[in-house]
Amino acid sequence: MGNPVLPISAKVNIVLDTDLLDAVKTALIPEAQSPSSERSRTEVRIQGNELVIETFASDTTALRASLNSYLRWVQGIKGIIDIL
Repeated sequence: MGNPVLPISAKVNIVLDTDLLDAVKTALIPEAQSPSSERSRTEVRIQGNELVIETFASDTTALRASLNSYLRWVQGIKGIIDIL
């Protein structure tokens, strides 16, 4: 079946402490590898001192939902690490 064409995209770069970059990326990779919908897919990578989250979607609703999920996960992971 292949990858569906996903014409809408957004890229978010988040500056994080170096020690957080790998932890956050490692936590997000399983989500990126198993998307909950065929309407969007997300790539997570490290570029310099930034976590890059790039989402491709079939429509703006799917794009917003996916980005919101990833941003909340980053916020939650960072909050947990700050407490520890």
